[in-house]
Amino acid sequence: MTNAMLAPTALDAVTLSILWSRLISIVDEAGVTLQRTAFSTVTRESNDFAVVLLDSQGRSLAQSSVSVPSFLGVLPMLVKALLQDYFPPETWQEGDVVMTNDPWLCAGHKPDIGIVSPIFYRGRLIGFIGTIAHSPDMGGALWGAGARDLYEEGLMVPPTKLMEAGRPNETLFRIIEANVRAARQTLGDIRAQIAANEQGIRSLQQLLEENGLEDLDALGEQIIQATEKAMRKAIAEAPDGVYTYTYDADGDGLREPVRLQATVTIQGDSILVDWAGSSPAHYLAINAVMNYTYAYTAYPIKCAFSPEVPNNEGAFRPIRVTAPKGSLLNAQKPSPLGGRNITGNILHAAVFGALAQAVPDKVQADCGSACWCIVLNGRHDDGREYVEYFFLNGGYGARPDRDGEHVLSFPTNVANVPVEVLENSAPILVTRKTLANDSAGRGKFRGGLGQVFAFRNIGQAPIQISILTEKTITRAHGLLGGEHGAYGKLEIIPPRPLPPKGLDKLYPGEEIILTLPGAGGYGPPEQRKPEQVEWDIAMGYFSRW
Repeated sequence: MTNAMLAPTALDAVTLSILWSRLISIVDEAGVTLQRTAFSTVTRESNDFAVVLLDSQGRSLAQSSVSVPSFLGVLPMLVKALLQDYFPPETWQEGDVVMTNDPWLCAGHKPDIGIVSPIFYRGRLIGFIGTIAHSPDMGGALWGAGARDLYEEGLMVPPTKLMEAGRPNETLFRIIEANVRAARQTLGDIRAQIAANEQGIRSLQQLLEENGLEDLDALGEQIIQATEKAMRKAIAEAPDGVYTYTYDADGDGLREPVRLQATVTIQGDSILVDWAGSSPAHYLAINAVMNYTYAYTAYPIKCAFSPEVPNNEGAFRPIRVTAPKGSLLNAQKPSPLGGRNITGNILHAAVFGALAQAVPDKVQADCGSACWCIVLNGRHDDGREYVEYFFLNGGYGARPDRDGEHVLSFPTNVANVPVEVLENSAPILVTRKTLANDSAGRGKFRGGLGQVFAFRNIGQAPIQISILTEKTITRAHGLLGGEHGAYGKLEIIPPRPLPPKGLDKLYPGEEIILTLPGAGGYGPPEQRKPEQVEWDIAMGYFSRW
């Protein structure tokens, strides 16, 4: 490849593939920058972030490989909204950085902070790079499902220039610092997001220089067209029809469950998912906004029909999603939203349940957990404040040709915080971490096992704790004759009531035991090979078949 200018529409297949791969490496490098410079374990260890490269219109071109799917879906929506309603193209300057955590524009709840930077090359605005990362804290009630309305969930920053032409907005930095717990962590993560964007900009400018490109227009258009073509072709091979699936979830886990109703319409090379019939907005903070609902509805469809092609704008053009305004999946102000991930992470089960009627070979059974979340807040014995998150996974759903993996979540891909890191960050001692035997659904292919995770407060003071669990009164669905997974369980020693979703305190010496649910099986259990059954019992996965 030479430095001669590439013609706008003359990118051959080899050149396109090379440049596309380079774009992915650029956002991956930016992601590593964010991860390595972040202050919080939720970003540094759990990978609760995403980096997306976009063209001048806000269309996504490449995403970081280690990314949370919901962030990838909403970042293009955020940038398009910024361009249309807040900062038109002509108002951006080199060195600008825009921040917002508005849930209806960004990622569905206030802790997720969107940071967007323009990319200039030879004096022209040619694109944007954006990151979203889960902040350690944004004030208000401790993050989770415990807030009663949007206002109790802390500080909300409308789209605002955090930096203007390279100059920091000190007022905004001071406002954030004054409103959050463990401010050093939150501000450190925000600066890490800025650094990640800057790294991505430098690398992209270098790519343009090396290849004689003036902008991203021709490359971006071909990437989007190629992806859209592959997605539409895969959808067109599925039978047209209307497929419905009803899915009941825990809700508050006590007295008010919720229902998801998915109606999937396949027509030609496009798909419509309508969530009419789903529950209204909940009193707990488990409600989702429409952009978040779209992201976690479209992602499993992308996985089913075109898993090999990298995600970008083209993959999602054939997919439309609707949900009634004011419902659990299209919540309006001032509905509380903090634990919206619990709801978003179960949408795949209803989508796959409907698609199993059309393309049974392309879907998977329900996963065992919507990624249980625990947040700890307090002070070390020496007075230092901490806010620590950790995420726990149940079993992964069985698939048409293989068993589900143990202790692996879907669709989110946040990672466990290592035990040693967690114990060093908060005054707790992890007392147990093991597979939860007999938790998976049986089938021709069995679901993955959940896990048992226990920890004790070894400090001198109570710990504020936020708990987000799922499938303690409902179970992960099996598919096509596969059995459901086992229930999850939440216990505390000495015994006392503990909310499945909500806020509480963990007093010195108390121990919490979390048993995460297993996943659903796929196909009738009697079709499982005898040697596979023998292996499962020998390994202790099941006490009997």
